[in-house]
Amino acid sequence: MDKNSWPRAALVFPEHYADAAGVLGRAFVDDPLMNALAPEPREPVERAGRLAGLFTAVLKLQRREGQPVFGVFEAGRLIAAAVVEGTMHSSAGATVANGLFILPTMVRAVGWGGVQRSIKLLDTLTRNHPPRPHLYLNILGVEPSFQGRHCGIAILNHLRELVEGRSDLDGVYLETATEANVAYYTRNGFEVIGEFYPLGVRMWRMFANIKGFRADRAP
Repeated sequence: MDKNSWPRAALVFPEHYADAAGVLGRAFVDDPLMNALAPEPREPVERAGRLAGLFTAVLKLQRREGQPVFGVFEAGRLIAAAVVEGTMHSSAGATVANGLFILPTMVRAVGWGGVQRSIKLLDTLTRNHPPRPHLYLNILGVEPSFQGRHCGIAILNHLRELVEGRSDLDGVYLETATEANVAYYTRNGFEVIGEFYPLGVRMWRMFANIKGFRADRAP
């Protein structure tokens, strides 16, 4: 594929949030952290639907807090989605308080046990953010049938451009629970800055000081 024809990221408006939740549910069906957060059901189609319910709640909260969602479209269809936070990261307690309105959606998706694990997870993730000012790439998922088509890089490039236009930002921060993703992000300008074990799952903390750097390779 010629680089000029690579996909580009765009802002995802709320009318596409249901599509985004579906994409993320299918993308994360085998994710180790999601397995710890919501161990059941195991059947892939049912599990993807249950996770889509979880991401529906996440996206509702994202909209309430005024945080952006970016994605990649092909022929009008959303094929990748990313949940991103700006520099105003809420504390876990504030997020839980602001998110009470999504509690019914959360309970339907992952049950009371999953809600409790979600709160614990959120607290751990929040306390482990780096002190350097950054955009937080909270969630990034690509429709499985479209993986390998540079959608992830399109979103990383978009975040890079946002950082490059801001003198008050150093880069982009993310976590991943998938070891193969470490090499992917490393090739695209990130470095491992630590590891931790939320919900007993090994996760890598990664930061990209990306001003002046542009990713141009795909896995």
